[in-house]
Parts: sequence; C-alpha cells; structure tokens
Amino acid sequence: MSAGDRAKGRARADRKPLPLGRGRPLIKLEDHGEPRAIDAKTLGAGGDRWLDPFLAANEPALRRLELTTEVHTTGGLRVGLRPGSRIGAVPLVSPATRRVVAGVLVEPRYRWAALGAVFGATGFEAEPSVGGARLVPGSAREVPPWILAAPVVRRLEELLARSRRSFVEKVEERTSPRGRVDWSDWARHSVPLGRWTRLTCHFTEPTDDPALMAAVRWTLGRLGDELAPRTESEASRFLRERITTLLQAVGPGPVLRPGPELAAGSLDAWLAEGLEAMTWVAEERGLGGSRSLDGLAWDLAVDAVWEAWVRRFASDLAPRLGLSAPRGEARVRLHWRGSLASMGSLAPDAALRGLGRTVWLDAKYKTHLTLLARHGWSGLGEAVRHAHRADLHQALAYANLSDAERVDTVLVYPHLATEDRPSTALATVCAGRRRVRLLLAGLPFGFRGPEHRERTLERWRRLLAA
Repeated sequence: MSAGDRAKGRARADRKPLPLGRGRPLIKLEDHGEPRAIDAKTLGAGGDRWLDPFLAANEPALRRLELTTEVHTTGGLRVGLRPGSRIGAVPLVSPATRRVVAGVLVEPRYRWAALGAVFGATGFEAEPSVGGARLVPGSAREVPPWILAAPVVRRLEELLARSRRSFVEKVEERTSPRGRVDWSDWARHSVPLGRWTRLTCHFTEPTDDPALMAAVRWTLGRLGDELAPRTESEASRFLRERITTLLQAVGPGPVLRPGPELAAGSLDAWLAEGLEAMTWVAEERGLGGSRSLDGLAWDLAVDAVWEAWVRRFASDLAPRLGLSAPRGEARVRLHWRGSLASMGSLAPDAALRGLGRTVWLDAKYKTHLTLLARHGWSGLGEAVRHAHRADLHQALAYANLSDAERVDTVLVYPHLATEDRPSTALATVCAGRRRVRLLLAGLPFGFRGPEHRERTLERWRRLLAA
C-alpha cells in the first residue's frame, strides 16, 4: 500500500461515525442553574458557520427541555445552554449529517434522592414524558431507574385495565358435556374402564392473550429486579408495591421476553404504548439493565412536581390547624362581561378552609426566597424583582377569593432538606374587619425521614397559628 493510500485510509477513518455511547459527550446541567458554554469541537462541527445550522437542527430538543441559548464570541464562537424548570435528557445532532453527536442531561438541583422522596410521597402525580427522540449518549447510567420505570408501570396498568379478552380453545376432562365431546376417546379409554362419566371436551373460553401476559410478567419481573437494590429510595419502594399489585393481577404463568411479534397488526393507542414501554425494558435503555450507555430521551417539569408536593403537604398540615383541605385544584372562575376576556380563572395550588378562616398556598419553584435572604430586595436583579413582584400581586389577588375574616396567602418556595431553619417573611394588610396576611415560606424538597417531616409540620403549624 502506498503512502497516499494510507493517508486516504486515515482520512476515511476520521470521517467514520463514532460508536454508540463512545466519544460523544454528555453535557450536564442543573435546573435553574448556571449556563454551560459548548464549542464546535465539543459538537463535532467545523468551520465558523456552524452555530445557526446547529441551533436550527436541535431546536425541538432544546425547546423540549426549555433550554435558552446565549452566544459567546470571546475566545472563540460558543453557544451557552441555560436550563430552566424542566429536567430530562435529549440528544443533540449534527446539522450536516443529522447524526447524534452529544447529549444534554438536566439534573434536579435538589438531588435525585430528594426528588425520589417527593415522588414516593406524591405517588408520581407528575411523571416524566419518555421517548419521542433518539437515544441520549451516556445517559443510561446517570439517571435513576425509577425515573423511567414510572411511565412503564403506568402504561402497563392501563394495558391491563383495558385489555380485551380473546377466546382460546381448551381441552378438559369433565363429568358433564361442554362444547364438543371426543366420543371416540370416550369409547376407547373410558368405557373399557367403566368410567362412563369421563368426557374429553373441547371448548373455547375467554382469556387474556397468553403471549401478551407472558411479556407483561417478564417486564414487571425485570423492573422489580432493577428497583430491588434501591431500598433507600421512596420512589423505588412505591413503584415496587405497584409492580407487586400488577403481578398479582396478572397471575402466575409463562414468562416471555417481549419481541417484535407482539406488535403485529393494527393496535389501539393504549396497547401500542404498553408494547413500546415493554420494548424499552427489553432493550435495556436505562430500564432493567446496566450494560447500556445510551438512554431514553425524557423530560419532566419540576415545577409540576413541586406543586404536587405542596398539595400533599397541605393535606397533612390542615388537621393540625383545625382546617380542611379539599382535594383537587382550588380554582375560582372569573366572570367577564362584554366581548373581550382575559384569563378565565385564578387557581391557587391548595386551599385550607375553616370557620372564618382561609389559607391559600401557591407553589413557586423559584429561588426568590433564597436570593432575598442573601441579598435583600435592593440586591436583586431587575428580572428577579419583576418576577417576584408579579408573584406578590398574584398572591394578593388570591386573598380576595375568600370573604373570611382571616385570610393567609402563602408563597411556598423550595429549600434543601438540610436547612432546618429556612427563611420566612410575613406582611399584614388590614381591610376593615378582615385581616389579610402575605407569607413567604420555605418547604423542604422532600423529607429526610419521619422526624424531619414532623418538625416541618410543627414549624408550619406555629407559623400559621399566630
């Protein structure tokens, strides 16, 4: 081989796509955290005109995680990715080849363990949206399995609740005829022995699809095995209880790894989603296996998780204040007159009600309370002050939704569970006989244990009992 041929061979090797899970970076961020700048080399791009094509090619992925972009030119052209209130993992593709060249993982700023505690307490009221994109390089081992197991369990619950039974032929020895009787077998084997009432009957009976139920058993067993070692996780324990319930509903029987034969023919949406979920587990894309490096794309609005957590906390707090916490969203409609109308209702996240008293709670997954404690109102940036001012006006609007003599509106902000004495602020407005209080209060993002939960409930009881 000549030197020219060897040089051409090396050039072709340099152009080969990178193997799955190798050489393609996983860019890690935290929700509401600092942006991270990436350059052309990180993304496998070349030249100085890569930025606009790259942003256009990856616009759906960036929008899915609510990542905003910032262009930096100092020290070379780079693009900064700034995370918001959505966590998850998405792939990034090359604008030229449309091959996956990197992945982005936005992690929760309050740690996976705290998120698991919240999920376990709220029963995954808000759960991730999974799939819908190609695999994310290097993400399978970075994400706890219960994050992606929750949608699988939910889909299997729906599949079992809506599955239609089909007729399967069965053969059974009976003492009375049913269906078609095999008289020749009766004459050869029963009559000579004097067993006149032994009849071999062939009949059809409605039952679940055996192959489908075998695949469900395999999937549930694999998920249970993957979650079993994580006994410290409340989310894992909660999902294992649901898996046990589903296995009891399916009952004993054959176990079969899901395969493509199950997807034959036209499928109802709920069945197609269930089969897709079982395929995720069978292919070990961060579910039911640790050999894979590349994981499923997913996203989750952490502010929705925080709202569910505040509602759960409100239901635990209400009895300690002698109040009731109606289930569901505390929505109050706005009745507009004329041809123009704006927003249709006001909807605090939770309401506590009692004789002559109402407490509104509105969950704010923001850092405003922490920033106020550190820098004071004058030390906040204009964007933060503007957003916080809007939240305060919203809270005061909630105060007018009740004619009770005592009305409290609480803006509830998250803080680390290690902070036993989070900041609080209180303002009082008197309007005739009514006393309206506006409170800013911190709530742990998940409890460390029963004692921590009890201390937090008592602290809030004292705060609102005053």
